[in-house]
Amino acid sequence: MNIKKIKIPEQFGSLYVCPVPEENRNAEHETAHELLKSAVQEFAESQNMIISEKNLILDYHEYKKPYFKYYPDLYFNLSHCTGLAVCLLSEHECGVDTESLREVRPAVVRRVFSSEEQKLLETSPEADRLFTRIWTLKESYVKAIGRGIGFPMQEVNFQFRNDHIICSQKNAEFYHIQYEDYEISTCILQSGV
Repeated sequence: MNIKKIKIPEQFGSLYVCPVPEENRNAEHETAHELLKSAVQEFAESQNMIISEKNLILDYHEYKKPYFKYYPDLYFNLSHCTGLAVCLLSEHECGVDTESLREVRPAVVRRVFSSEEQKLLETSPEADRLFTRIWTLKESYVKAIGRGIGFPMQEVNFQFRNDHIICSQKNAEFYHIQYEDYEISTCILQSGV
């Protein structure tokens, strides 16, 4: 596997990416899970931890969010899209999402974006990039809380000031990067969420 660790602020944990060799959902899913195993081993070595691969057994929370049964304090989240798999490891509950640049989809904007986000899109010179960025931020949040896209995403409102991401959800922190042709957003939850 061609795994690369991406530098992100330390409080978010460790972010790993890997290209997906084939353009199909099964290859994306398999690559993401292989990336998880490799990333955990690399992370463990960097932290002087001993983690047995045979003990990397997944269990699931109420809304089907996976966690390690024998390492419940090692949080992770996976994302994949055509061409890329992403893994985030953290000491906090976390979420990650990645997408290649997408065109604005008006039906999605009306259903998922807040009125403030819709106004941002209307005035943006890079509406497609902003659409993809906001989408991945929202996805990273609902994945961090373990609820998925069934959560009312319009309640999660994003604003941007310079390089700062401001979110209506107070116990969540976000980081976003552009990696090659992909948008990657991460979310960590502070205690009390």
